[in-house]
Amino acid sequence: MKKILLTLLSMVAVATLSAQNISEYRNPEVEATREYQEGNAYQQDLLLYADMLATVHPYYADAKHRKELMREVRKSYKECTTLGDDADFKLMLARLAAELGDGHTAISYWTNMNTIFPVRMAIDGDKSAIIDVTSEELSELLGKSVTHINGYPLRKVLHSAREIVSADNRVNFENLVKDYFMFTEFWSLLGMSDESLSLTLTDGTTVEVAPIQRNTLKIAQLQSDGARVTDRRNVLFDYTIFDDESICYLQFNQFADRVTLPQYKQLARFDTFVEDMMAEIEAKGVKTLVVDLQYNGGGNSALGDVLLSWLYPVAELKTYGVEVRTSELLYATYPYYREFTYDDRPLELGEIYDMWRFDHNRKQSGDVEPSQDSTRHILNRDAERIFRGNVIFVEGRESFSSATLLLTMARDNGIGIIVGQPSGGRPSHYGDLLYCTLPNTKTIATVSHKRFVRPDAEARDTDYIVPDVDIDLRNTECDLLWEWIVRNYSKQRKADTKSEDDSYLWDTIYRPAME
Repeated sequence: MKKILLTLLSMVAVATLSAQNISEYRNPEVEATREYQEGNAYQQDLLLYADMLATVHPYYADAKHRKELMREVRKSYKECTTLGDDADFKLMLARLAAELGDGHTAISYWTNMNTIFPVRMAIDGDKSAIIDVTSEELSELLGKSVTHINGYPLRKVLHSAREIVSADNRVNFENLVKDYFMFTEFWSLLGMSDESLSLTLTDGTTVEVAPIQRNTLKIAQLQSDGARVTDRRNVLFDYTIFDDESICYLQFNQFADRVTLPQYKQLARFDTFVEDMMAEIEAKGVKTLVVDLQYNGGGNSALGDVLLSWLYPVAELKTYGVEVRTSELLYATYPYYREFTYDDRPLELGEIYDMWRFDHNRKQSGDVEPSQDSTRHILNRDAERIFRGNVIFVEGRESFSSATLLLTMARDNGIGIIVGQPSGGRPSHYGDLLYCTLPNTKTIATVSHKRFVRPDAEARDTDYIVPDVDIDLRNTECDLLWEWIVRNYSKQRKADTKSEDDSYLWDTIYRPAME
């Protein structure tokens, strides 16, 4: 066990965006109403935000749901006259967004991410352990549990935070809030002091933590020395083949490559990467493939399709249903949608469409393969090259969005097994977000315009992908995951080796018999 220094990276994607780079959300019909004309800046942006949710998000395609939203908006409209500042207004919108249970639909309430508290707490239910500190002065807090924060029971603090944090499920919320708790501004949003963080530990002692400037931050993190096979690697994807164990370990950290991010020419193509990996697996006779998604927060799900094409026949794969809701914001973001047709008719605003039944998708031949330099990924369509060995998918609390899609596809198609901890993503969920800025307060908002429906329609729509085997991935003292894999899967390699090579018989049977 060892403390290492890490530089704190940006933890809130929306917060890194500039309002100047995102188009403003406008609707002339809303802006022409008496409520808008007579309202203050907060009331005006509230009406525009509500209109954006009502016209863009798939949940509000249902008239009943829109009616419920407008009922809440009428109450909030009156409250806007009593708001003290922009932070109060953003909290109001954040509560509206959080009620959807959609981690992609959110409000950026950050204005100052430079001042932080130099501790980070791992949240698991109502218990909390401090896993990161920044200096030797705080090193005694490493691994200790917290019962109260700023005098409030942790349970109540988390309940207040849950009302303003958009998340797919409890695990997703806990992943987000462990980082949010570092920002002094978040405590202001919760109505608490941002001048110090008061932590009461299980032994009854209280520690006061003063804020620091983020650009001076170094984190001393309690973890292994980096020698574990399953430690996080600073790569999009990477694999290692362990010949003695006959195991290929693929760490898949982000659904992104040169095809999805063409501006980064230095990136590898994922389809080429997987083809090379599978060729080496075949050449070495590898028996087990481990796909580790425990650090994967998502990206472009097309990369998951590539990997699955090497594990299961493409034509037989049960796929996700994808519902797309059309809106002016969608057209502004992706203008090519204006050219799409459905049953040879133009799309209508506000309607939900089955993405696979857009005319260009329905009529497209599945036999057409793009060239190697194409902007589309190349799938494996050679049934003879599909991997027939053991497949182990690893999921963790950070597995979200496209990572959850891949895990669900594996589960619903009976591909391999899933081990680890419940996912941070929901099997059927909203996603593929759009951005906009509210014109009067410059508030940045994101909203989903798709709903992904899991392949197995009869499966219960659970909050998580529950692993087949529970393994504690947060243990920093040993590599429990790798130990379990080797213990349960490397034995097959040894048995196979004996059946292929009988040289071991010389020492065990032949020579003793002659003697």
